[in-house]
Amino acid sequence: MFSPVWKAVWKSTLKVFFKDKFKGRVQPAEIAKRLAREMRDRRRVSVNKIYVPNEYTVYLNPSDYDNIASIATMLSKELQDYVKQKAGEKKYTLAGPPVVDFAREEVRETGIMRIESGFSEALPKDEPPEVEGGALEHTQLFRLAKDVAVVDKAPAVYARFQVEAGPDKGRIINLGTFSQVIGRHSGCDIVLNDSSISRRHALLEWKQGRFTITDLGSTNGTWVNGFRIVAIVLEPGDEVALGTTVCTLRVD
Repeated sequence: MFSPVWKAVWKSTLKVFFKDKFKGRVQPAEIAKRLAREMRDRRRVSVNKIYVPNEYTVYLNPSDYDNIASIATMLSKELQDYVKQKAGEKKYTLAGPPVVDFAREEVRETGIMRIESGFSEALPKDEPPEVEGGALEHTQLFRLAKDVAVVDKAPAVYARFQVEAGPDKGRIINLGTFSQVIGRHSGCDIVLNDSSISRRHALLEWKQGRFTITDLGSTNGTWVNGFRIVAIVLEPGDEVALGTTVCTLRVD
């Protein structure tokens, strides 16, 4: 662990680095303020708690996005810590662990950002939410399919992606029961050698015996059985297309 002195030095270094890196562009402090505002505007009041989104996607102009690409992981971690801290200060309850991702948006001007948020977990049934300030917008995160796939606590090796098309055709990807980011960046959990796939393209999660895939604001989108999705529960045999890569979910 860092000593208090080194922590102070590290924070000071980050401030100087961010000041130079983001000069004339979207600033990390501005992103943090917008995240706090999004959290406040999307809060749900229940009988005993105030729930707020835990998943945030920050859409940036390509120029701004490319400017932070080299430090996106570090900046995401800083902002996730900020979201957690802010929720604690306001006595909010996060729907799950905070996640902050970045995505490109072609139509936006430099210095302009847009934030989308979502609840990754269902709210407790005994605390039905009430909306502050009228109707709640953009609350639907998952499109649930009928007869969704349920894998009965089987080891991760029994579930896999079989690559049917694309540069990795023929590859078998064993799936774990932990969250896995799919993309072409070497830091992803599942790395695909496809230039048409975004660096962080989609998130695959295991929830209550089911696999859910969520698009992370990718350029070319995530498609399941020919339909572009935001997030969806997968069934065995579903075809998932990311760029030119097509995978089939196999469950034994």
